[in-house]
Amino acid sequence: MRIIRIIFKIMFVIYLGLVFFFCLYSFNDTGVDLSKTIFGIRADRVAHFIMFFPYPLSAWLAAKKELRERTGRYSYSVILGSGILVAILAEILQSLTPTRDSDPFDLIANIAGLTIATLLIFILEKYIDYVWPDRL
Repeated sequence: MRIIRIIFKIMFVIYLGLVFFFCLYSFNDTGVDLSKTIFGIRADRVAHFIMFFPYPLSAWLAAKKELRERTGRYSYSVILGSGILVAILAEILQSLTPTRDSDPFDLIANIAGLTIATLLIFILEKYIDYVWPDRL
């Protein structure tokens, strides 16, 4: 099972790299128009939500054992807090990039994705541990 934990940690680092790439890359020359709306919500905010939604699950799979040992019942707060810090850092870096601009509503979309995913993990962990207890 140790190799599975290592794989999850590597995947988490790759995920973080992709998040920062997509947050800082200029899509001007690609023809991707994120100013359109999806169900009345701007597409870039939907993209931010979707981009940060996997963070809690990725962090949980990468560091579940360590989080449980060090933080106990606060592991979900640590995951959510670290995700919010990553989201804030991404928005700060966007504001420093000349081809990108920072938007507070993007940060809200990031935090919404993080919060909903963390709540899902909190709810589903009880079932996962019942079916497959502490295998990861």
